[in-house]
Amino acid sequence: MFFNLVKKGGNDLWQYFLTVILVFLGYAIGQLPLTFVLMKKMDDDPSLGQDELLEFMNNPDFSSWGIDNNLGFLMLLLMFIFATLGLWIGIKFIHKRSIKDLITPNSSINYSKIFWAFGVWFVLGLVFEAGMYFFVPENYAFTFNLKKFIPLVLIALLILPIQTSFEELLFRGYFMQGLGSVLKNRWAPLIITSVMFGAIHAMNPEIEKYGMGIMQAYYISAGLVLGIMTIMDDSLELALGVHAATNIYGALVLSYEGAAIQTDTIMETSNMDPVHLYVVFLLSAIIFLFLCSKRYNWKPWNFLFSKIDSYDSTTV
Repeated sequence: MFFNLVKKGGNDLWQYFLTVILVFLGYAIGQLPLTFVLMKKMDDDPSLGQDELLEFMNNPDFSSWGIDNNLGFLMLLLMFIFATLGLWIGIKFIHKRSIKDLITPNSSINYSKIFWAFGVWFVLGLVFEAGMYFFVPENYAFTFNLKKFIPLVLIALLILPIQTSFEELLFRGYFMQGLGSVLKNRWAPLIITSVMFGAIHAMNPEIEKYGMGIMQAYYISAGLVLGIMTIMDDSLELALGVHAATNIYGALVLSYEGAAIQTDTIMETSNMDPVHLYVVFLLSAIIFLFLCSKRYNWKPWNFLFSKIDSYDSTTV
């Protein structure tokens, strides 16, 4: 059902090409405000040059450039707002489909499923973090600032989900459905989109800070887990909730040097271990997928390797 939704509109190669162009165009337009601010800072302060700009790209610390973290975070998210607009235009006017077709074959989006996934994944993060704090409290420092935290919460809850939803709509929705229509199976689109998901994060500052191998393993595994829950649940809602919970957790609860999201969180850690991050993610994923399989009565796991049935207009 989920993969067959691709047939509700146009599905030609040129349509994918134009839509991807629109997404990249929106992404580029969304970067302009932050680019202008950084260029203005460089003009006003002779001590800020290309070396400092490169360092900022590797570790986006807005405070080091005299920019309020919340304002910088908001400008950073603008690129995803415009990229989402580009994707919407492509889906609606080029493919002649509804954006809902990237989420669910049902008549309406199940928001309770999104919120359930968000809550469970967020709680899992808190539980594992509490365990680490119990064993090595010296690695943590409380940095809570109420004045900065209130606007941060508003940005994280109202705007950050646009960024996470965009990535899910693009990879687990648009690309995975499109590849499924060509490859006629579920496992190949799952693997391809997961590798693509890792590739777009290859420029993240975590890669430079902690190493390509371990961080790419993390991002590709994240893509696999998000794709698995999408395929097994036959909808994108669980992945939307989990991805939002991951990034909102990083924006509000815990920060570390080299993180792609640099905000005034409640705590920060001085010793982020990427291997520990990866292990915790895998444990959380196993627990979460098990809970989902029981709660939503998923098909047997070999469904991941089954062929996609031919499109039947009576089923969508």
